[in-house]
Amino acid sequence: AHQELNVPKVYFEEMEELTREMPAPRDADVADDDLAEIMFTSGTTGDPKGVMLTHANLVTNLEGTAEHVPGNPSNRLISVLPLSHMFEQMASMMSALNCGANITFPTSRQPTVLFRTMRERRVTTMLLVPQALDLIMKRIETEVSRRGKQRIWRFMLKIAAHTPFRLRRLLFRGVHKQFGGSLNLIVSGGAALDAELGAKWSALGVKVIQAYGATEASPTISCHTLKHPRFDSVGRPIPNVDVRISEEGEILVRGPNLTPGYWNEPEKTAESFEDGWYKTGDLGFMDNEGFLHLRGRKKDMIVLPSGENVFPEDIEALLNKHPMTKDAVVVGLPKDSGVEVHAALLLEDSSAVSDVVSWANRQLAEHQQIRGSTVWPDEDFPRTHTLKVKKGVVVDMIQGYASAAPAPIPASQETSASESRGLEHLIAEVCAVPLEQVTPEKALGLDLNLDSLGRVMLLSAVEDELGVYLDESLIDSGTTVGQLGEMVQSNSGAAAGMTFPQWGMSLWCRLIRGAIQRVLVFPMLRLTNRLQVKGLENLKDLPSPVLFAANHCLPLDNGLIIKTMPAKLRRRLAIAAAAELMRNPVWAVFNPLLGNAFPFSREGNVRASLENLGSILDRGWSVLIYPEGRLTIGGPMQPFMDGTGLMAMEGNVPIVPLRLHIHRLGRPNRVTFLRRSDVEIRFGKPLTFPPGTPYTEVTRAIEEAVKAL
Repeated sequence: AHQELNVPKVYFEEMEELTREMPAPRDADVADDDLAEIMFTSGTTGDPKGVMLTHANLVTNLEGTAEHVPGNPSNRLISVLPLSHMFEQMASMMSALNCGANITFPTSRQPTVLFRTMRERRVTTMLLVPQALDLIMKRIETEVSRRGKQRIWRFMLKIAAHTPFRLRRLLFRGVHKQFGGSLNLIVSGGAALDAELGAKWSALGVKVIQAYGATEASPTISCHTLKHPRFDSVGRPIPNVDVRISEEGEILVRGPNLTPGYWNEPEKTAESFEDGWYKTGDLGFMDNEGFLHLRGRKKDMIVLPSGENVFPEDIEALLNKHPMTKDAVVVGLPKDSGVEVHAALLLEDSSAVSDVVSWANRQLAEHQQIRGSTVWPDEDFPRTHTLKVKKGVVVDMIQGYASAAPAPIPASQETSASESRGLEHLIAEVCAVPLEQVTPEKALGLDLNLDSLGRVMLLSAVEDELGVYLDESLIDSGTTVGQLGEMVQSNSGAAAGMTFPQWGMSLWCRLIRGAIQRVLVFPMLRLTNRLQVKGLENLKDLPSPVLFAANHCLPLDNGLIIKTMPAKLRRRLAIAAAAELMRNPVWAVFNPLLGNAFPFSREGNVRASLENLGSILDRGWSVLIYPEGRLTIGGPMQPFMDGTGLMAMEGNVPIVPLRLHIHRLGRPNRVTFLRRSDVEIRFGKPLTFPPGTPYTEVTRAIEEAVKAL
C-alpha cells in the first residue's frame, strides 16, 4: 500500500537522526477528511482489511478518550503492545503526546527486560490485553508458590479488599518493587477482562480500567473513568460516540471517529455499515446505568440445533477459574447435522480433563453443557499478533487430531518441583512433547512446533531455572536443541551475577568524587606527569552526551583524561571498565567512587552490558571507552575490537576520538614517582555516522580517527 500512496518507509530507529536536520515546523495544509493512516486489521480469518483513518477520526477520538482518562505530564508509560494495534497507538502514544507524558519503547518483550525497564523508568502506566495481565499475575503467584507463601498471599488479598487504596501498596510493596514502585494504572483492552482478575490487581493497589473499541472506530468506543472503574463492564461510551444494540444483540456504533471505509474494498465497506452505523460484530447489552457489557463475537456465538444461543466467553471464563486450567477456548464443533459445545483446554495435568469438564458442567445451564473436550497439545493456542485466539484454526486442528493428548514424560525422567530441571526438560514442557523427542538435531520451530511466543516463554524458563539470559533475537525456528544448549553453556555465568552499580551517578557520590579528585587525584597526577592538551576547542558547545574513544597506554590514563576535560563534561562522565576487573571487591568500590566506572563485558553475552551503557547515555552521562580492550603500557596502539562500532551505533550519540601520546615514559611505569611521564592528550572532532552504517565500517573509522591524532 505504501508504494501506491508514494509514502516513504522510515524506520523508528532512524527518527532521531532524521529529526536533527529537519526544517523548522510549519503549518501543514491538512483537511479534516484527509487520510492520516491505513491500519491493517490482523483478522482472525486470515483476511486483513486496510482501515482508512482520517485526521478527524483520530483527533475526535483522542478528545473523547481524554474526557474519560485525562493524561498527566508526570505519567511514564511503557509500550508493550505493537503500535500496529490501534489500542496502543491511541491510548498510549497519541494520548501521551497530547498531554506531554513520557513513553519508553523497550528493546524486548521478554519478562526480564520488561521488569528491568519498568524499574529503571519507574513506569506509572501500562496498556495490556487481558491475557498479558493474567500472565503477569500468574508469574507473581508462581513466585509466591515457589516461596511457599500461598496462604499469606490469599490472606493479604482478602485484607486488601477492605483496606484504603493507598495502603494496599504498602501491603504489597515487595510486588510493587519489582515494577519500579510507581505502577498505579493499567488500561485493559482488546478483550473483556475477567472481573476476578481485575479485582485482584485492584487489591494490589493498581487501578485497572477497561476500554472497548475497534480499529474502525479509531479505536475507542467506551471506557471507564479513573474515579469509577468497574470490572463487570467495558464502561460507558465516550463523548461524541453513539452506541446502540441491534435486535440480534450486536453492538452498533456511530460518530466522527468512524472510518470512511476499507482501502480499495468498497464491497466490504458496504457490508460493515448500515444507515451510518458501524456493525462491530460484537454482541453485548447496555445496563440501566448506561454501562456497556460484552457477550462475545457474533460469529463465535454457538447456535444449537434447538435454536438456543451459547456464548463461549461465559464458559471460558468459568473454565479458567479451575486451578488446573491454564487457558481454555470454547467453540462450536460441527457434529452430524448439528453442532456441539466443545472445550479445548490447556491444563496443568492432562489427566484432569474429565474433572475440569465435570466441575464446569455442574455450574452451567443445560444448553451450555460441554459435550466434548480436547486437551490442547501445544504450549498455547494459535493467536493473532494482538493475542486473540484464532478460533477457526482451533476448530480445524481439533478435527484433524487423531490423538489430542501428548505422551506423558516417563516417571523415571520427571524431576521434582523443587529441583532445577535441565534444558531438555524445559523444552519438552514448553513444546508439550515427550522428553525422548527432544534430541540435539531437532529444530525448535520446524520439528518441535515452537512459535515466537513459545520461544519467549522458553527463554524466560531458561533464565528462571538455569540462570542464563538469552535474547530472543538469537533464536529462530531453525535453531536446534543442540545449538540452544551451546548458547546456554557459553553464556552460563556471563550475565548471571553481573551487576551494574548505579550509585556512582548519585549526587552524594558526585560531590565526594569531585572533592577527592581536586584534593588528591589531580595533585598526584601533576607530580607524576607533565601534561599537554590539544583540541579542547573540539569540545566547545558539544551536545551531551557523547562517547569518548581513547587508546589505552597508561595505567592512570583515566585520571589524566578526566583532568583535561572541561568541568561540565567531567562531572557527568562514566568509564567502561573490564567486567573481570570490577569483580574484585576493592575495585568494585574504588572504580565507581573515583571515576564512575561501570563493568562492561568484552566477550560472551554482552547484551546486558550494552543495555546498561544505553541506560547511562539516556540519563545524559557521557561515556569513555577503550576500544583496544586491553592495556599496552607505552604503546603501540592495538587494533580496535569489532564491538566498538556496535557500541557507537547503538549509543546513537557523537563519538569523540582522543589519543594519548607518551613522549617519555616515567619510572617506574605504573606509578612514576622516580621520573615524571611526559604525556600529550589530543581531542579530535566529533564523528557521526548515518543510520545503517555497518558496525565494522564504524569501528575502522573510529580507529583511523584516533590514529590520525
